Amino acid sequence: MRAYRLCRSNYPPYDGEGARRAGGRWNSRGNAVVYMSENRSLALVEILVHLSSVIPDRYVLGAAEIPDDLAVDHVTESELPSNWATLNPSGRSVVLSVPSVISGERNYALNPTHLAFRRIAFATPIPFRFDLRLARQAPIPGHSLI
Repeated sequence: MRAYRLCRSNYPPYDGEGARRAGGRWNSRGNAVVYMSENRSLALVEILVHLSSVIPDRYVLGAAEIPDDLAVDHVTESELPSNWATLNPSGRSVVLSVPSVISGERNYALNPTHLAFRRIAFATPIPFRFDLRLARQAPIPGHSLI
C-alpha cells in the first residue's frame, strides 16, 4: 500500500514530532503520529483546508510503501467515536486507516513508536510547489464575501 504526505520542508517528514507537540484529529498531544493520505491529491486537500488564502512555500511531498502483510486497523465512519483523538494509534497498531472528513477517502495515522514502523519504506521527500490558482477563492452560494 502506498501513502503520501505533504509537509513543511524545515521539519523531519516522518518522525511524528509535530503531531506529538500539537496533537491532531487522530492523536492527543504527547503522542507521535505521522499523518499520510492514500493519494497525492488528498494529501494536498488536507493541507489546503487548513490554510488561509496565502499559498505556502517550502513544502515537500513524501511517500511511503507500507508492506501488504503489515496489520492495518481500518475504521469506518460508523465506528467513529465523538472524540476522534481517542482512536490514537499509539500502542495499538502501526497503521490506523481512517476516513477523511473532507472527502471520505482514506487517511493513515502511522505510529512511529510501534516496532513494525521500521518495516515501512519511506521515500526521500521531493520539493512540492502549490499551483497559484489554488489561492483563488470562489464565493460560497448564499454567503457574502464581505
